[in-house]
Amino acid sequence: MKFRIVKILLLPAFVGAFLAACAGMAPRGVVEQGAKWEEISRAGRVFGEGVVAAKDGRLYISDIFPTAAIKENNPGGTIWRYDPATGQAEKYMEPSGMANGLHVDKDGDLIIAQGADTGGRALLRRNPATGATAVVANAYQGKKLNSPNDVTSDAQGRIYFTDARYISMDAMELPNAVYRVDRDGKITQIIADLWRPNGIEVSPDGKRLYVADNGSKQLPINPVGPAKDRFDVPAGGGGVVAYDLDAGGNVSNGRMILRNEEIGPDGMAMDSDGNLYVAMHNGNPKAPKADIVVLNPAGEIIEHLTAPAGMLNTQLGFGRGADAGTLYMTRALPWGLYRIKTVRRGHYFN
Repeated sequence: MKFRIVKILLLPAFVGAFLAACAGMAPRGVVEQGAKWEEISRAGRVFGEGVVAAKDGRLYISDIFPTAAIKENNPGGTIWRYDPATGQAEKYMEPSGMANGLHVDKDGDLIIAQGADTGGRALLRRNPATGATAVVANAYQGKKLNSPNDVTSDAQGRIYFTDARYISMDAMELPNAVYRVDRDGKITQIIADLWRPNGIEVSPDGKRLYVADNGSKQLPINPVGPAKDRFDVPAGGGGVVAYDLDAGGNVSNGRMILRNEEIGPDGMAMDSDGNLYVAMHNGNPKAPKADIVVLNPAGEIIEHLTAPAGMLNTQLGFGRGADAGTLYMTRALPWGLYRIKTVRRGHYFN
């Protein structure tokens, strides 16, 4: 009789412990059951990029205006601000200096990668509330940056950005490369052997740096190099390279964890579980091919999120606060902003 009583008393405790353990487990899959991509804005015109959420939950999105496409009355790029609470988009910065990649750092500042083709060819820091703006970087060792493309930061507030030419034939003095900017403003070139780096992300634990490597030979070739890609990136596609990142922000042990022969990687995003989301496309609006690949920290593909048909999906970014489980996506040619509900939460160092 005593044995039965002990069993009955222990059963609720066991069930409670089991349920608690299950609650602490990472969710399976990525997208909420039944969720689909929803188009939420067509405010921009040409080339969407740089979607990122500020601490107040509002999103910032770039619109790039290549001079080859907009020959007259070109505004020099726009940054839009979208409020998920109201569904309204407003112009936040125009001209934007052909802003491309955007990032919000631990201080809450908007970091802006300004491209070439009449753009600023610089990295800016801007206070979203006051508009106070300062140059973070516009040159390396006295030579002007090529075209800052995408940007991220780590828990210490160090900034990492890619600098590679994708449009225009403005003079180039530096190879396509990846840079780190320390808190004291010191700029260090940390990678210079990728053909054309693009998206960039730091893992939540700060131990890995991910860089998208685009292999296209149809885009402007940088005469300063690199002459070839360290990982022999496919000329018709591209891949993602993972590096070990040490406490000082230095990289080592680079390895290609994703490779595609037909489409190249563009922007990327991270969730709080360390999964990497990669927007991939072929850059051809007349015959578009696209994919969204999700990689776990081991570099394994855990999901393909199919983009709406006929689009070039360029960048990904999660919301914040109550919106942290929403994944946003930009498109190009024409500009568009989309979202989908996930069972994950976006990662930001804050």
